Amino acid sequence: MLDGRLPLAGRPGEIAVDQNGALALRLHVGSTLVMKAVPAGPSPGANAGPRRPPLRERVVGIVVTRGSVHPVTNLDKVPAIFASTALADQLGRAYTSFDGAYAKLRPGYSPGIAGRQAESLAQRFRATGGHVFVADESAQAAAVERSIRPEAVSLAIFALVLAITALLVVGQAATRLLAAAAPANPVLAALGMTRGQLMAAGLLQVGAAAAAGAVAGAGLAVAASPLMPIGTARVAEPDPGVSADWAVLAAGVAAIVVLAVARVAQPAWRLAWGGSGSRAAAASSAGRSKVAEWLAAVGAPVTAAAGVRLALEPGRGRGAVPVRSAMTGAALSVLAVTAAFTFGANLLHLVHTPRLYGQTWDAAVDWQFGSFTPRQAQRVLTVTPGITGWSYGTHGTVGIGGLVIPAIGVAAGRGPVLSATMLVGRPPRTDREIVLGTSTIRRIGRSVGQMVTVTVGGRRQVDRIVGRAVFPNFGQGGFTPTDLGEGAETTTAGLGAVPPGRRPGGQPAYEFALLRFAPGPQRAAHIAAFKRSMSRICSAVQQPGCVITDQRPNGVADYARIEGTPTAFAVVLAVLGLAVLGQFIVVSGRRRRRDFAILRTLGLAGRQVRVITAWQVSTMTGLALAVGIPLGVVAGHWSWRLFAEGLGIPGDFVTPLPLVLLMVPAVILAGNAVAYWPARTAARVSPARVLRAE
Repeated sequence: MLDGRLPLAGRPGEIAVDQNGALALRLHVGSTLVMKAVPAGPSPGANAGPRRPPLRERVVGIVVTRGSVHPVTNLDKVPAIFASTALADQLGRAYTSFDGAYAKLRPGYSPGIAGRQAESLAQRFRATGGHVFVADESAQAAAVERSIRPEAVSLAIFALVLAITALLVVGQAATRLLAAAAPANPVLAALGMTRGQLMAAGLLQVGAAAAAGAVAGAGLAVAASPLMPIGTARVAEPDPGVSADWAVLAAGVAAIVVLAVARVAQPAWRLAWGGSGSRAAAASSAGRSKVAEWLAAVGAPVTAAAGVRLALEPGRGRGAVPVRSAMTGAALSVLAVTAAFTFGANLLHLVHTPRLYGQTWDAAVDWQFGSFTPRQAQRVLTVTPGITGWSYGTHGTVGIGGLVIPAIGVAAGRGPVLSATMLVGRPPRTDREIVLGTSTIRRIGRSVGQMVTVTVGGRRQVDRIVGRAVFPNFGQGGFTPTDLGEGAETTTAGLGAVPPGRRPGGQPAYEFALLRFAPGPQRAAHIAAFKRSMSRICSAVQQPGCVITDQRPNGVADYARIEGTPTAFAVVLAVLGLAVLGQFIVVSGRRRRRDFAILRTLGLAGRQVRVITAWQVSTMTGLALAVGIPLGVVAGHWSWRLFAEGLGIPGDFVTPLPLVLLMVPAVILAGNAVAYWPARTAARVSPARVLRAE
């Protein structure tokens, strides 16, 4: 319950509405909803008898149901209204449109077994038409969980990348603190402290600071817990108040302390070497840059040679700067941003490319539980401009190994038979051949080419798996639809025991048709005209949206909701990378004041100091781009390939080349923008004051 209560059993004038219906109909507790009662029957409203006055129902509750958390089936996508049995008694049996039962199975008793037994039982009762529809509620609940998983995974990845970047930034700051205390090491060593004790003292400083920060962070996490979860999971959360998993928080605090200490262990040991700050500083010095020496030899401007030298040489003594860690941080930031952009581009490509999620046709006409004959279809399709071919199909379910699997059967109409996107193998050609989704094949432990026992309409048969495919959305009413790697395809004869079967006269009847339009600039216009021409026919069969041009499965719809997440990650990572670079420039400007002061004394102008800093930043960002972009593209493609294999979709990938190329000038300009104020500060420093202090 989000608000209010459920209708009381003896009050026919009370209803509850799910949150999606309340939003769509603008309802709240206390609202009045006027409804019209429509008798059941093949033609709604027929034989209605005396006209009933409108029902005036008072909304007493807003609820969340499994189906309204994330709409999986077709019925989940429309508002759900819950009344008491008193309203059903008041209306009478003439207003009962269909009957159903929810069954809870004993442990170890699968929905597939229950479905087969129900199918067999239905053969004994003519009123069922010899068939019952079985929906696996656990499969639908699993689909809801899968819809939540992308947001959870994206948050986890964001936290991991943020932690790595923060560790780099904090590690640099901690190393500077240890380096600032290093000049006192000779005095402490003279008083009897060993190298291990000096290192331990430094690590205790860092560990204490990390522990204080981690505890404060855990407290902020608990305080912010009412803001979580986000997205779909927030709708499903029954108690979104203050919450804390103390075991996880304790492990997180410990991990922060351990990682922070491990990050500075090597610098702490190096700075404590021999108890001499000067020797430690000497040990931290690196060789001279051959690139800077080459630039000086070929007569490059002094500003260029000096800037490259400052970017590549860590320096000595008190003027040493963390060049390697800054370079590594910048390169990792570029790599992560490039990988995020590459992955995001492929995610966007999946969302907007029907072939990748299984749809190889341009439009579908779906009658749901109704049916039509080929003769009826041809009266419309043969006179519609732009249609070059079509195939017929029926909905159904099959049982394999205790699983209830949504299925479709496809038959030839005009032109080649249209089928879901094949990953391996070919479409089925006979009623003893079947194509399965990747996830389905994994769960039953079979592979393409093997035989499998299939239950269809209460009978068991042995089919050959002839292919593995990606399935778009095919579903009826409240029954589980196909979804990417979840589903089966056979011929309509393979689902022959599923209604509607055959019409009088022996002509087959189908439930949907898959249409292909002629390619070219007129395709969109032809599809739009077809939808308009079908509107009256669709309304007549109580299916206003029977023409479907976008059959995105639930899995793709889930990822469409987070298609902007990689871009947001990339922006955050870029900001953190600039923070690392900015921190390095500030440290470099402070540590190398003496170098700048000497250059100013030798005649270098303040403007030239700013140019040296620009060369320094441009060199660092250029190297970071040269390393990070290729590795980022490779990482993005690799992660997308793993993602695609997990979903059971084609592994095709794209590279956002314009965006990647745009990163080069953008990163260099952004780096120079960050370095502008530190460079200006360094240019204004008085040489006399610095040299006197040094």
